[in-house]
Amino acid sequence: FIFSLTACLLCLGSERCLAQTKEAEKPQLAGEFFGIPVSMNNYYFAKKAVLAFGASWRNAPQNADELEDLVWQELLFSYEAYRRGIKPAREKVEQEIDKMLKAQKVDFSFRVDREKYAEWVKEKLHMDVELFENLMTHLVQLQQLKDQVINSFDPEVTEEEAYNKFLDEYNTMLVELKQFDDKDKAQAFYEKAIVPVSAKDDDELIWQDMLYSYEAVSRGIEPDEKKVTQAIKYLLFDYQVLFNYEKDPDSYTRWIKDKLGMSRDGFEDMMKKISAVDTLIEKVASGEEKPVLDKKEYKEFRGKYPALEKAYAAFTREYSSKKKSLDFSSLGDARKIYAKLKRQAGFWEDQKRMYPNEFKRPGFVALDFLLHMWGFQRKDAYAMLNQPVGSYYPPAPIYKGYGVFKILMVRKADPGEFAAHKEDYLKKVRMIKQYELYQQWVKDLKEKANIKRYVK
Repeated sequence: FIFSLTACLLCLGSERCLAQTKEAEKPQLAGEFFGIPVSMNNYYFAKKAVLAFGASWRNAPQNADELEDLVWQELLFSYEAYRRGIKPAREKVEQEIDKMLKAQKVDFSFRVDREKYAEWVKEKLHMDVELFENLMTHLVQLQQLKDQVINSFDPEVTEEEAYNKFLDEYNTMLVELKQFDDKDKAQAFYEKAIVPVSAKDDDELIWQDMLYSYEAVSRGIEPDEKKVTQAIKYLLFDYQVLFNYEKDPDSYTRWIKDKLGMSRDGFEDMMKKISAVDTLIEKVASGEEKPVLDKKEYKEFRGKYPALEKAYAAFTREYSSKKKSLDFSSLGDARKIYAKLKRQAGFWEDQKRMYPNEFKRPGFVALDFLLHMWGFQRKDAYAMLNQPVGSYYPPAPIYKGYGVFKILMVRKADPGEFAAHKEDYLKKVRMIKQYELYQQWVKDLKEKANIKRYVK
């Protein structure tokens, strides 16, 4: 017989159940699994379910191939639910309809005002009520299938596994990373990043920033507002500021005065000038703007004043003060401000200024997030956790290729807190193992089904 004519998918209590289709009206076939033909009617119904509604057992399809895979998974799940005799109660289906309508903030009861209900379904979902309710029944049925399969697994969980999960979630770290497809290139980058930075290097950065700032003003280069905002947020984050500076301007102003020793206007003006410097550095690196540091007049000026402090003072007097670009009363004052602004020299920071989009910050997050969302290896994550803030970690696998890392902030878990949370973590690990077994069950089911698709 044809699978679509059994009672799953479209045969969900509808008077127009496909099971009532006459033998003479043989439907076109979309494919088969377990050697059972699947009709185009069921195929389109499953496709509608995937396109119209999200579900816990599948992600949203990102392309045509993923869509087809999910449609056939939906068909297979529906068959398995039918085979197991899973039939959602009308009450459960209505509860889901209630949730959807409440989320949409409708002003009617679908049980009482059927006319408004039908109009809403047609206007918002572009279908009739019967199809909508069949789809909702289908979704409840597959959710019940998933729950039934998951609850059938009873994996063993040890206290050690629960403790490790506790550590993964309570150990927190902020890193900055650059991703590489090639491990050798990552290693070469790392070896340059770990070269020690001297006070002379920091002075050279201050000098170069002054030249870039003067050129940025001369060339009319303004930083994007988002770049300025990001620079301010990164600085506040590096200082572990807890308040929201945009929503708490008074605390923000006091913090600038107390921590940086300047006015809010002066600070924001400086951050805008520094962001303009970084914008020009980025444009020069991309070839969008002409180079700055190798200009003949700047080389000659530096040759005229070999001592950097004198060169800085002279350039401020003769150039930057006239353009109102970035400068300070002396190189010594600049050093103090740069230390407060955490603006540093070195290969890593230079590369970040030139190619900012190549550097990522996952956020100040639990190691669990880094392990599962960014593909960090456990041994690497815990090794980073024990490294000094500001240090670099060598190439290690991540979600794609390899990363080189800079440790920015660390907060370690307190092992003494585990006892109070042990039962919760035993349950959590059990659920994780159940889900892993469920995923394997899905994989095995698809392999056994031997799906054959006729539609392209």
